[in-house]
Amino acid sequence: MELLWPALIGIGSCLLALWYGEMRARVLRRRCARLQGALEAQRETEMRLDFIAHHDCLTGLPNRLQFQLRLEHGVAYARRHKSLLAVLFVDIDHFKRINDTLGHDAGDHVLVQFSQRLRQCVREVDTVARQGGDEFIVLLTELREADDALQVAGKIIAALGAPFAIHGQSLAVAASVGVAVYPDDDESIDELVEKADLAMYAAKQRGKGASVRFAPSMQVKAYSRLILETALRHALDHHEFVLAYQPRLDLRAQRITGVKALLRWNHPELGVVMPLDFLPVLEESALILPVGAWVLATAAAQARLWMDRGLPMTVSVHVSPRQFYQKDIAQTFATILAQAGVPGHLIELEIREGMLIDRNQNCEATLRQLKALGVRISISDFGTGYASLNYLRRFPVDVVKIDKSFIDELQGVRQPADAPGAVNAAKGSGDGAMVRAIIAMAHTLDMRVIAGGVETGEQLARLMAMDCDEAFGFCLGPAVPPGEVDTLLANRERRIELITS
Repeated sequence: MELLWPALIGIGSCLLALWYGEMRARVLRRRCARLQGALEAQRETEMRLDFIAHHDCLTGLPNRLQFQLRLEHGVAYARRHKSLLAVLFVDIDHFKRINDTLGHDAGDHVLVQFSQRLRQCVREVDTVARQGGDEFIVLLTELREADDALQVAGKIIAALGAPFAIHGQSLAVAASVGVAVYPDDDESIDELVEKADLAMYAAKQRGKGASVRFAPSMQVKAYSRLILETALRHALDHHEFVLAYQPRLDLRAQRITGVKALLRWNHPELGVVMPLDFLPVLEESALILPVGAWVLATAAAQARLWMDRGLPMTVSVHVSPRQFYQKDIAQTFATILAQAGVPGHLIELEIREGMLIDRNQNCEATLRQLKALGVRISISDFGTGYASLNYLRRFPVDVVKIDKSFIDELQGVRQPADAPGAVNAAKGSGDGAMVRAIIAMAHTLDMRVIAGGVETGEQLARLMAMDCDEAFGFCLGPAVPPGEVDTLLANRERRIELITS
């Protein structure tokens, strides 16, 4: 037995060593597993951080940084293989209106759906990125010819034709697309993107849902626009804007009962600049908001002055789309009326016909809020869009202003084929049938009718025979400073007798 102890002890030592080794191995395996898990988690975190750094969180699209990297690679490939590449700058038209009227949540839904439709319009090798806000940018690689890029731009615009479903509402969304092609338009990466942006701006000038390829003349126009916008900002800061007032004639009473407020720029070197030369730039920039507020406040204050002098007149003021779609437009105008101390019925707010047919669900609510202040609501340029008088019944509209193209018909003055409203005007019979129909239908809806751009006595006489309510135009008096309106009022009866005789 004594001889067995050493052997047993040796076997026990071996077993103990084996057990200890196994336990140590298990500990090491557990440690390795934990380490591997930590490394995988770190890799996943790094991948998530890398994705966040290179992608837009809302849409999941590549962001500006990632697009820049892909553009650099794409240009390098195109240079080596002598192929074409295109950059498409895509901007949602009037996106701010959606945010202002329906809220930012609805705007986010539009951006997500918009990005999905964009991706469906391109190939796997192409890139769709979100540049920021409502701007997207598309990279098309390995193109055979420049027209391929224009075809994709057209495909994008067509894909937006179907309405967007947002919170149970059907919303029409359009976009403007600018196209720049490498190396035809530029070989510099930065310049290529900038030129696509310039082309997109040119597309916006053509109206909603247009696409345009870059042309060198766009750079000159962009520089001129920048100079003009800077000058307009200076004009606002230095009180160079003034209002002129054009008389409006009540055709039944045959006297002036109102005026239309018109913006003028009293330039220190150029003299009086007409709105046709600066209003488009003003409306496209943020400057239209402070200038528009100044116009409303100045017109209201002038209406109060005339009222105090025993000359209560309706003052008509145009409201730009950008102003109208501000969330607080009703409250802002209520404050203006209160500060001026003028009753709402002496102010007429004029909006364009197209704003009613923009499928904006909050348009009606905004109009009713303004109407509650006692103001009159007028629809300008009626007949050039697609709204019908029956369509207007849902809105609190008081006045319909017939577009000048139809007034020209009353004397056989035909618009050029490419003039705004010429297509619609051509539908008339040349004898004023369209004007007569608008007047009759508006009266059945208890709306007054104003004829704008009346230039001759013959036109005025025919409008009176058609039972039009009011008119304004050069033959009734040009727009004048407020101090000269008194003279027009003193001669108002004699003037109409001379014109129509």
